[in-house]
Amino acid sequence: MRKYQQLAKEIIQGLGGAENVNSAVHCATRLRFDLKNPEAANIDSLKEIDGVVGVNPTPTQLQVIIGSHVGEVFEEVIQQGVTNGDAEAGKQSVASTTSAKKETSILNKVVDTITGCMTPMIPALTAAGMIKVILSLSTTFNWMSNESSTYRVLDFIGDGAFYFMPILLAVFAANKFKVNTSIAIIVVGVFLHPNFSQWVASGDPISFLGMPIQGVIYAASVIPALLTIWAMSYIERGVDKITPQSLKILLNPTLTLLITAPLALIVIGPLGNFAGQGLAWVINLMEGQLGFIMVALLAAAMPFIVMTGMHHALTPIFVASFAATGTESLILVAQVCANLAQGGATLAVAFKSKQKNVKSIAAAAGVSAIMGITEPALYGITMKYKKPLVAACISAGISGCFAGLMHVTLYVPQNSLMAILGFSGDKGTSNIIAGIAMMVMSVVLSFVLTLVLQKDEKIEAAPTEKSAKGLAVNS
Repeated sequence: MRKYQQLAKEIIQGLGGAENVNSAVHCATRLRFDLKNPEAANIDSLKEIDGVVGVNPTPTQLQVIIGSHVGEVFEEVIQQGVTNGDAEAGKQSVASTTSAKKETSILNKVVDTITGCMTPMIPALTAAGMIKVILSLSTTFNWMSNESSTYRVLDFIGDGAFYFMPILLAVFAANKFKVNTSIAIIVVGVFLHPNFSQWVASGDPISFLGMPIQGVIYAASVIPALLTIWAMSYIERGVDKITPQSLKILLNPTLTLLITAPLALIVIGPLGNFAGQGLAWVINLMEGQLGFIMVALLAAAMPFIVMTGMHHALTPIFVASFAATGTESLILVAQVCANLAQGGATLAVAFKSKQKNVKSIAAAAGVSAIMGITEPALYGITMKYKKPLVAACISAGISGCFAGLMHVTLYVPQNSLMAILGFSGDKGTSNIIAGIAMMVMSVVLSFVLTLVLQKDEKIEAAPTEKSAKGLAVNS
């Protein structure tokens, strides 16, 4: 851990000092800083720091790209006095107030909010999807009968993450909208209450104070829960303003629940269900007869989408798809093609170069890309030499087109080589074969095309020493 101390110190200096940083969080490869004065940061200086792969300013954050060891660097940044944004997420501080006043577009706010609520659910969906894969394999190879007790237990374990997705979303949305988590869970839990579900299933009319409640089954839904907690954030603040100080502990939670839950059942839930059906219709349209064009375009454009950070905006689409059907054949399939193509192109650079440090950097970045982390490959190799990026985009587009034509489907949320475990499902061996062919095509085409396009002399000039140090640590 201590080897990243100097790197963290230099990054903080490049940001204008710890006093210029409201808070910091991180994702798989990037440190994400909320700055008080973005103009005080020296972006050119940050780019030259040993261990920094790239810098990506956005309207809401300054993102410093590190690589797969970002967690260790983040710990050192926090140790040197920068506020941990995750730990402070639930606190109303002056820093967060300052940050909230920054001018950002409505689109950026919406994307940031939805991503913050949905992204933490992906590990649960992955785990549940893997259980489903195991069940599919067990029946395919006659490991167990689908009538057996063991199978049935595993089946409802695998269904749990999808059925209770509204509850999962309530937890993360409560953190994002800064509302009481326990009340948020109870409000959304009303959607899933057995008595309500049975009432809906019976077909009998439901009403509250004479107002009709639409009979909707909300299990595995996404949008109704998200809209409910968003509305609750306003209701909770409004209740807090009107209740006497001495009675807040009693009245605040009671009134919030009493107002939000009926409103959710009468208005918000049905509207959210309607929006969810609309989103499902759009997804089906994109995955329809011309779906192969969408997969190809997304796969080819994915590196540029990653550069802007807008790949996070795609998360709600594939999460909604898994919520509705338990499968996904657009966003994640395109990401698998793009990531493996980046890996193939970068490995080709490692194979072709005669410089030891280029080989080391490219090999490490190539393996990282194949495992789903493309920033080291993208910023350290393919963008630098350009031809490998062209090769990766062309290859991803071709393999994406093939995947779309073959209707390749994923049963597990994965965007890397591990997606090979997610092709097993209801579509049988044909989907597995097509999925593997898609992955091999992505890597091999990109590798070969890079060897053809990239001139030897262009990769003999080694990357800067800072890039070498920053990327070699991934190996």
